[in-house]
Amino acid sequence: MVEIFIDPGHGGSDAGAVSNGIQEKNITLQIAKKVQDILQDEYSDVSMPII
Repeated sequence: MVEIFIDPGHGGSDAGAVSNGIQEKNITLQIAKKVQDILQDEYSDVSMPII
């Protein structure tokens, strides 16, 4: 089994950049989840926790 760790970078109390009511942590989490979905659809026997 291959493990791929996906780290969106910000979260919790660390919002990252904030502009116009948008927090970087929310955007990076959405991207990380999409990457996780794509990789899980394309590959078998892979573990991909978002950390």
